[in-house]
Amino acid sequence: MISYDGRIKPLRDASRVHLRPHTIAHRVSGSSRDGKINRQEALTVASLVAAAIEQPEYKKNDAGQPLSFGVVSLVGDEQAIEIDNLIRAHVSPDRYELHRVLCGNAAQFQGDERDVVFISLVDTAQHGALSLRDQELFKQRFNVAASRARDQMWIVHSLSPNNDLKPDDLRRQLIEHTEDPALLMRALEERKSGRSRASNAK
Repeated sequence: MISYDGRIKPLRDASRVHLRPHTIAHRVSGSSRDGKINRQEALTVASLVAAAIEQPEYKKNDAGQPLSFGVVSLVGDEQAIEIDNLIRAHVSPDRYELHRVLCGNAAQFQGDERDVVFISLVDTAQHGALSLRDQELFKQRFNVAASRARDQMWIVHSLSPNNDLKPDDLRRQLIEHTEDPALLMRALEERKSGRSRASNAK
């Protein structure tokens, strides 16, 4: 919707994916940001990955292969490195390799994907509402990050979308989509039916 104005739709048939729900927004309370690192958020993401690896639902994907994990930092490499170090400290090297864990920024995931992807927004609103983030550079970054997951996408954030972010902010749109992905599909269908009615009226 953001990058292609609703002209493309996901091809994956959600009924084939056994993980539920497909999108999860997980808010971290009491976070603070130190430069480009949000340590509470990093610890949360690493803990979620380590816990998921131990769960039977996350052992194999629908092709019978070991389920793979990715972590995307939307603010620089530092957060991804912090998360990677924490995961390596709590997950054995053989498990890390088996599940093809990859931590990086959006650019490092270009052309790549994982079964389950955790996206760390990093930002906090310690000093009041955040300035609007809607520039083209960020659209590309968010588009890549939000299209890397085959089966499940987690948005791990430290924000109150309604209070900290303006309605057009990409971060708010991503969180709101994750909380209610059907809302976007309904909007696309309404636009499609609106176009059909308009063309029939002609």
